[in-house]
Amino acid sequence: MRAKRIIAVMAGPLAAAALTFSPGLMAQAAAATTQAPAASAPQAPEAQSPGKQGAAEGKTAGTKDGKRCNWGLSDKPEAKKSVYKKAKDYQAYEAAYEAAYLKAYEALDDACDPNED
Repeated sequence: MRAKRIIAVMAGPLAAAALTFSPGLMAQAAAATTQAPAASAPQAPEAQSPGKQGAAEGKTAGTKDGKRCNWGLSDKPEAKKSVYKKAKDYQAYEAAYEAAYLKAYEALDDACDPNED
């Protein structure tokens, strides 16, 4: 039993020495490590412009309200007013939000009023 332990202990340093002095084995060892799949870090979501963010959030709110026939219930772009430091950014957000809300709501509101065509 003791002989097996000595062989295992000796094999580790011998393999390391062989890699050190053998350029062919060193290249293979390096290639083996580079072929392993790299674990990628999760990507941060891209920062959207105020207009794109407003359009996305307005569409979501308009669709939600349109399905339930609740005009304006989720229409709250002013909730994001504190997020935007510049007035022009908030104005772009609000304009895109309102346009997207209206479009999404109107796409679904025909079911709300049977007299509308």
